[in-house]
Amino acid sequence: MSNPIRLLEGIRVVSLEQYIGAPYCTGLLADAGAEVIKVEAPGAGDPRRSYDPLRRDAEGTLSGGFASYNRGKRSVELDLKTDEGRAGLDRLLETADVLVSNLRPGSLPRFGLGRDEVRERFPRLVVCELSGFGQTGPYAAWPAFDSVIQAMSGLSSMLGESPESPPGLAPMATMDLLGGVYAALGILAALVGRQRTGVGVHIDASMYDIGAAFLERPLTLHEFTGDVPTRGRDRFSPVGSFRARDGWVALVIPTDEMWRRCCEAIGRPELATDPRLDTVLKRAERMPDLVTDVLEEWAADLTKEEAARILRDGGQPAGVVQSIAEVRADPHLAARGLFQPVDDPRAVNPDGTTLSLPRLPLLFDGTAPVPGPIPALGADTDDLLGEERS
Repeated sequence: MSNPIRLLEGIRVVSLEQYIGAPYCTGLLADAGAEVIKVEAPGAGDPRRSYDPLRRDAEGTLSGGFASYNRGKRSVELDLKTDEGRAGLDRLLETADVLVSNLRPGSLPRFGLGRDEVRERFPRLVVCELSGFGQTGPYAAWPAFDSVIQAMSGLSSMLGESPESPPGLAPMATMDLLGGVYAALGILAALVGRQRTGVGVHIDASMYDIGAAFLERPLTLHEFTGDVPTRGRDRFSPVGSFRARDGWVALVIPTDEMWRRCCEAIGRPELATDPRLDTVLKRAERMPDLVTDVLEEWAADLTKEEAARILRDGGQPAGVVQSIAEVRADPHLAARGLFQPVDDPRAVNPDGTTLSLPRLPLLFDGTAPVPGPIPALGADTDDLLGEERS
């Protein structure tokens, strides 16, 4: 692809970050061209530097759990428990546009960076604090990881085979990543607003708020109907997967017209007027014991790709259920350059190929942001703070 557009070039972000939420936020900003300075504790740095999977060779050690969220950044070691460390942070903030933190609520005031102090000393600075439950409210001091927010936001109550099955957890850090995306959105909005006002703002980003807002559909249904959505099938339209010869196909049939097209595509046009299936709600109720059976009988001798293609050709949205390996090898994603090689000598696979990770999943004027190298702990300390430290 051609050279990427670096839309945030010239924006300096200082981040007191660890684990996933804030690093994912600033990783997105770095992909878009911002200079991100990651402030880490001396010695070990971000705990994810030691997370599996680890790759060790002559070039050093690289953590996959760290690489995913920290490419394209600079690393500075500062002990913020000391006067010298806090002075170094202040020096970085003198030229910064954004300060991001996912440390515990109350941490910034301890570093002399409460809201009033920031407005007096760094009036143009945009500050974003991302935490489990926000800086205010009854739960503000509670520690939280992704699984806690999945549970409390209601997401876990929606994941599972039936209301009787145990609540589920999404296997990826869903709420951490959502928190990072919303924090990045808030930062961009604040930077645009600063162009008009000349003043930065403080963003209080709560993963709990974000998680609850993410469940807007079941919350809206509850608000309108009084019902409490729970685990199991969707009661408002047929949605789910059916088995083909070599795998699974997923589809949703939210309208009568889509149902008619589906029936035509599978050679069962009479089902479009079957009184057992003549409304969306009836089809949703019958999805497990009738709709799925009909589709699986039709697809028994078809591959999942063939079944999905026939449905798509008939105007019915459908897609195959892909494994992670199939996603990584998908030709469509390859054509769009989603997976970009990591610019790091440690990032070499056993077969000699370069490790590739997903970039910021947006194209700007048809060009893809290219992630930068993964910083070694403290690699940029002397460059950024050399004069003060000398």
